[in-house]
Amino acid sequence: MCKPSSPPMRVLLSKQSLSLSKDHGPLDMPSVSLTVAIVVLVLFALEHLVARPALENMKDLHPILEIEMNRFVIARHIGVSFVSCVAVSIVGLLGRHHMSDLLESFFSFGKKNTMVLNREGFERRLFEFRQEGSLVLLLFLGYQMKNLYDSYVWDDGPEFIFHHVLAATAAFGGLNPGCSQYYAIFYMGISEISTGVLVLLANFDPDLGVQGLEDVLPITRVIIGLVFVVAFIICRTLLWPFTTYYFVNDVFNAVASDSILAKQHKKWLYIQVGTCAGLSVLQVLWLGQIFYTVYIEAAKLLG
Repeated sequence: MCKPSSPPMRVLLSKQSLSLSKDHGPLDMPSVSLTVAIVVLVLFALEHLVARPALENMKDLHPILEIEMNRFVIARHIGVSFVSCVAVSIVGLLGRHHMSDLLESFFSFGKKNTMVLNREGFERRLFEFRQEGSLVLLLFLGYQMKNLYDSYVWDDGPEFIFHHVLAATAAFGGLNPGCSQYYAIFYMGISEISTGVLVLLANFDPDLGVQGLEDVLPITRVIIGLVFVVAFIICRTLLWPFTTYYFVNDVFNAVASDSILAKQHKKWLYIQVGTCAGLSVLQVLWLGQIFYTVYIEAAKLLG
């Protein structure tokens, strides 16, 4: 008996390539590895060959840009993190129709729940291939690999290393064996809208950003801060736990059922629940930091 032919290795950044891979089941690891490597290389190029030279040419605009380290910090935040967050957010929003039942349930404000937590429902949400979900995961995994490298080089701290490892692990499981791509559209796509605003705000942080930038652009900092608070509350404080409730329910319903797919991917389902729990804990801690920062800023304004 002949073994089924493996799909040729390809870059999985187009609908055509993802559609061809879909016919062979889970995305093949050679193609995933190649695609993620290309995403990482593009991010390195954007930072070192585009953002840094651009800021070098603008260093005469203000003394704060004359300091090389300041330019490097801004190049990292904008050329890597902001661009990545914008990319995955756009793909996530373009794929929101896959999650129409969950989003309609969230925005129904107490009306009859439209989510269907049955066998057909959880198998569709946990195991069905989705192009936008796969693309979000590929971009997000590349971003997290670059993030992991940057956090080590820039000594961001263990909590950031922990975050990137958890996020990359969850993304990997979403690509192969291919679990939870429905939920990936939110977790790795739509929710990153708030992160995109956060990385802009990080430029004003005295420890992770550019010292003195908040004095140069005080109004800009306030506006970005307000936008971030709103985006964080919507994406991370409201939508995140709502989505997580259904995700965990789907996983538990799946492993308790006689679903063959659930039995095959049981390990990865539990891993994804674990990573989701870890990321949720980090978000609670960061939410506390946000409230503390708002309190400090309000105290300054009130004298």
